[in-house]
Amino acid sequence: MKNAINPGRDPIERQMIISEAIWELLKEKTGLTDEDLVKKVREIDLRDGVLDGRVKPEPPVACPKCNKKMKKGSSTCVYCGHIIPADVFSR
Repeated sequence: MKNAINPGRDPIERQMIISEAIWELLKEKTGLTDEDLVKKVREIDLRDGVLDGRVKPEPPVACPKCNKKMKKGSSTCVYCGHIIPADVFSR
């Protein structure tokens, strides 16, 4: 499948083509409708409480050892190297 998708010049345009292809395949295989897609997009957009066409990232959390802010779900602190147990962020 190498070179099956032309990379093009613009990664956003490429992503749009891929997204459209995925959606068309899903519609063909599952019977989902454009209305279903619109409803799901709206649901996802409203997860942060604001219908604004954006998804806000989760706020950073503090490393339990050095207290520096890091991305939620990280397995290791990039600042001090502390290994973060998987259950730390689910508390």
